[in-house]
Amino acid sequence: MQGVQKDIIRFSLDYNIVKIDTYTGYKGDLVVKIAVKDKEAVLAIRRYAIDLGIKEVVIKENKDVVQFEIYCITEDEGAYHIKEAKALDEVHTKHITDVWNKQE
Repeated sequence: MQGVQKDIIRFSLDYNIVKIDTYTGYKGDLVVKIAVKDKEAVLAIRRYAIDLGIKEVVIKENKDVVQFEIYCITEDEGAYHIKEAKALDEVHTKHITDVWNKQE
């Protein structure tokens, strides 16, 4: 776990939180999910996360259980990053032959 993740978790513990989860997201990003019921806590945690320089902060309202979910997303500095796959036609353009327009 990176220092930024630890900092946001420690800061969140000062508020009445419901739950904290950490996991690896898409392409190796590290995600801290914090569930809270208090709007003031949401604003304070969001502000602190932005001040820490966290890559992305997303807030979702879960109306079914009357709580907010704050997702703090950071890049994993030690993870191998997956390269974007090139489109198939970019990779194989010089090997493609158009059999439909082939003149004989």
